[in-house]
Amino acid sequence: MATYSSDLSTHAANQPTGDDESAEPTTPFPIRRTKPSQRRDPAPRTASVTEDPEGSSEPSSPEDDHARATELVRSKLRTVRGLDPDKATRRLVGLLARRGFSPSTAYSVVKTELSAADLG
Repeated sequence: MATYSSDLSTHAANQPTGDDESAEPTTPFPIRRTKPSQRRDPAPRTASVTEDPEGSSEPSSPEDDHARATELVRSKLRTVRGLDPDKATRRLVGLLARRGFSPSTAYSVVKTELSAADLG
């Protein structure tokens, strides 16, 4: 039967004790420091689908939101062909939700477009 006490004692002997100032602390993942020249500026913020490109402060109309949502759903309909109608609905509504459309707008647009495309 093998004993493991010798393995443990050699492992413990290799660990820094804390008395030694020159010993590097042992961590499972070393901290990487970057030079100021290696740091990048954050990417510039681009306009999203729901923002007005001119940057006007007036809110977009519900008709504009509906038109943009319809455009997005029509462009993605090809990717959901052949899926279960419930699964396609969830994916398309999720797509619009991530873009910031209201749940009622997203659901109504998706239902309309799926029925028009004979998918649901």
